[in-house]
Amino acid sequence: VPGVPGVPGVPGVPGGMPMMGMPGPMPGGMPGGMSMVPPAGGPEVAAAAAAAAAQVQQQGGKDGEDKGKGRKGGGGRGKGGGKGKGWGKGGGMKGKWKFVRFRKELTPEEIEERRKANAERHSARIEKEERKVLTEEFIEGEVVQRAKWHAWLKPKDPEQIPVECREALKEMNAAFRAKVTDGRAFCGGIETDVIYLAVADIKEDGLVLRSGLPVKFKVYSDNKGIGACEVVSGEPAPAAPAAPIAAAAPA
Repeated sequence: VPGVPGVPGVPGVPGGMPMMGMPGPMPGGMPGGMSMVPPAGGPEVAAAAAAAAAQVQQQGGKDGEDKGKGRKGGGGRGKGGGKGKGWGKGGGMKGKWKFVRFRKELTPEEIEERRKANAERHSARIEKEERKVLTEEFIEGEVVQRAKWHAWLKPKDPEQIPVECREALKEMNAAFRAKVTDGRAFCGGIETDVIYLAVADIKEDGLVLRSGLPVKFKVYSDNKGIGACEVVSGEPAPAAPAAPIAAAAPA
């Protein structure tokens, strides 16, 4: 029987080891007639061979892990079964690196140019929508809700709203309430009819709208509905009078 070449890297296993024939079938279903003679050296050599085989298998797992890492290979499995945690789509660094583009700071001249451009666009829109201002005097009210480009105002006295536009204002509010979905309520569920305000219709420079802010405004109508314009700051609510201090009882 010819010899079997030696196993490199495993001490104590020489090449050319003969194969001994054994009669009868082998355990486990292998055909009989041949079996491996245990390597010379006894149990110590067998333990060394097992340790070397385990080391080779472990090295294979590391190779797979290294191949799975990287910016584009995150989360991939290597050939040895290792898992990579790189910066790719499946990696652990996802979402931690964000690049923010900072806006260029505008010069006073550029700010003024933008204001003029916005004013021109707003004037063109007013003309296109055929706006007609209905009140000469300011109406007092407060901000109910503020969004990015518009707000809703509530008049302090609804009777100050011109009679000719009350019905149109009521229909506009009913239409907006009907559009609300997902269990929300229009303007927090307010029952009073509110008036639409475009931010461009704020007259007072530097006025920042917020919920509950008192304001003064005029009412207009156009081909889209009813709105408020020429908005300025309103009178703050008077403070509640302080409670009188009780006189001390005589000793």
